[in-house]
Amino acid sequence: MSSGEVVLWVVLGLAAAALLAFAAIVLRFVAKAALSYARRKPLQAVAFFALPGGLAAFTATFFGAGLPLAMGIGLAVGLSVFLLVGMELG
Repeated sequence: MSSGEVVLWVVLGLAAAALLAFAAIVLRFVAKAALSYARRKPLQAVAFFALPGGLAAFTATFFGAGLPLAMGIGLAVGLSVFLLVGMELG
């Protein structure tokens, strides 16, 4: 392995560590706001998670996706909508 490859691997590792640190900081603030919203209005928080997630899972299975894939899509959509709404209203 040449010295140029070592430098590239080190830079790649540092970039990956910086990206993970940034994602952790952003996720911490988003989760804090979403949990604050969920504590104040639990029924609306459940609705903001379950309705878009269920609709996305139904749509995915309707168009031929397997059940595990549809469940993953529904979970991702429901969680993202809940986090966005919680962040805005929390």
